[in-house]
Amino acid sequence: MDTKLLKIGQGILLIFLIIYVGSLIDWIFYPFIVIFQTLFFPIILAGFLFYLLRPLVKIINKKLSRSLSILLVYLILICIGIGLVLIIGPILQRQFYGLINNMPFIIAEIQRNFVNIQESSAFQADQLGGMLNVEELIFQLGNLLNQLGRSLATNLANFIGVLANAVIVLVIVPFILFYLLRDGEKLGKSILKVFNEKRRDDIQQVLMDIDRTLSSYIQGQGIVCLCVGALCYVTFLIIGLDYALLLAVIAGVTNIIPYFGPWIGTIPAVIVGLFQSPALAILIIVLVLIIQQVESSFIAPQVIGKKLKMHPVTVMFLILAAGRLIGLIGMILVVPVYGVCRVIFTHSLKIWRLKLKKK
Repeated sequence: MDTKLLKIGQGILLIFLIIYVGSLIDWIFYPFIVIFQTLFFPIILAGFLFYLLRPLVKIINKKLSRSLSILLVYLILICIGIGLVLIIGPILQRQFYGLINNMPFIIAEIQRNFVNIQESSAFQADQLGGMLNVEELIFQLGNLLNQLGRSLATNLANFIGVLANAVIVLVIVPFILFYLLRDGEKLGKSILKVFNEKRRDDIQQVLMDIDRTLSSYIQGQGIVCLCVGALCYVTFLIIGLDYALLLAVIAGVTNIIPYFGPWIGTIPAVIVGLFQSPALAILIIVLVLIIQQVESSFIAPQVIGKKLKMHPVTVMFLILAAGRLIGLIGMILVVPVYGVCRVIFTHSLKIWRLKLKKK
């Protein structure tokens, strides 16, 4: 046992030594870094779409061949995409440009509303002993938003570059996704061939558990995002919030980040609400809080279930750490990656305990 641990330790040290020496010679690792950066996002996006579309492909595959089923799913998606672009696209475009053009007026109106609150008899900063300079805070907020707007304008060239990369990704992803949907199940069999026959049953169980974990999480999060977006849209329409569809789409998309995403997506709605009236902004916060309670108490447990079995505090710490280290992509990916790592660790621990019992 000690000899085996010593060999494992030596192997780990050798790997770190190779990485360290390679990092001192840039040209060794640079091609691998470029390849990783180029392929990482398309593969991740194709993986997400694979788990979302696989159930539909399996249903159609009962009547048609695998390849024809995938092509039919692609055709359905293209028709849905064209329909959304023709119906919702113009509304989103009009609301997006309207929001961008009105941003200076929104900022000015928010500043004016805060100044009015400060000068009203119900709120006097002097009563706080000068501890809070609201006016200075207001103008700092306005300057921050103005700087953000100028930064977006000056970085237009970078934005165009990112858009070009996004177009390239959209071209590559369908090809990767096609082969994943067609040959994805063969991948597991190929991995099993690497291991000896004694280990294949255990490895197969690990792969099945990983597949179930990713499937339940990704499919569940997709449905939850749609539900939250729809609830926000109906709510924003009822209360008369401007740019309701655009703000609901933002709220739905950001919901992919557990716990923090819904509040990130609420910020634009609150800013627009402040432009209309401070009372509306407060109402938006209350209503979004209710929507999140409905989502976390009823929708998510029914859709995602309790397969991941993660404590909320654990998820929060993971998201904060991943956001700090990697950024937005880390916040999105950390939960499924943690789920996969936990499955591998749990099965490895079971195998190790069985070996100890046999001895």
